[in-house]
Amino acid sequence: MKLNKISTIYFSPTNTTKTIVEAIANVFSSEINTYDITFDRTKKVENFKEDELLIIGMPVYGGRIPYLVQEFVKNLKANNTLCIPVVVYGNRDYEDALLELSDYLEEGGFKIVSAGAFIGEHSFGAEIAGGRPNDDDLNIAKDFALKSKQKIQNINSVNDFEKINIPGNHPYKESASATIEWEPETLDNCNDCGSCKDVCPMGIIDKGNPKLITDISKCIHCCACVKVCPQNAKVMTSEMYNKFKEFKGFLMLTCSEVQKQPELFM
Repeated sequence: MKLNKISTIYFSPTNTTKTIVEAIANVFSSEINTYDITFDRTKKVENFKEDELLIIGMPVYGGRIPYLVQEFVKNLKANNTLCIPVVVYGNRDYEDALLELSDYLEEGGFKIVSAGAFIGEHSFGAEIAGGRPNDDDLNIAKDFALKSKQKIQNINSVNDFEKINIPGNHPYKESASATIEWEPETLDNCNDCGSCKDVCPMGIIDKGNPKLITDISKCIHCCACVKVCPQNAKVMTSEMYNKFKEFKGFLMLTCSEVQKQPELFM
């Protein structure tokens, strides 16, 4: 089967999901139609056609895809368009996220070619899967793309694809909610460079005063602002954050030593 167009969609506040999606897409073509919805989930996306391929990636937040992209994905429409959904998680578990993403896409008219769950550095810090996706992860992603490409080339019609068994549960686990309010604190060594406001996917770091969070309730705790700050002046200090991150906290005890590997479904 011949493909006439390759598109990508991703939400990637700390660029880990973007890195995986691009590694897969570049195996298919050097000409990619990209929808980066990290900062704008209102983008208008034309309906996808049967001779196209969509590679879509989402990070995992609490075992689900982020609540703020769910409606965007549900609104995607296709006419038997081939699709490769991937999720990226911080070495804990992807739980229902890949199934959820795949379900929404199938309901919108996509045909799933293959799917994958990859590992990226946890948003809470480099102590958990630091530096991932690494070279090994990217090589796995490229090999996954090659096998997916061969699978497409070996079929004559989208109707030749059999449904892939993707792990997860129905109903999905309860979605991580933004109603638990906690936000980054800005330390006195902030020099107002503004790097943090440029990477906040919610746009809640004040443009004129980057020390100020304009709407705490919208913070999704992606920690993009923390990771980008050249002064290390943005920090998470809340009780909720420390509960997971501290030396004897949940994440450090369960996710910081054993490095998980990508799980691929063909």
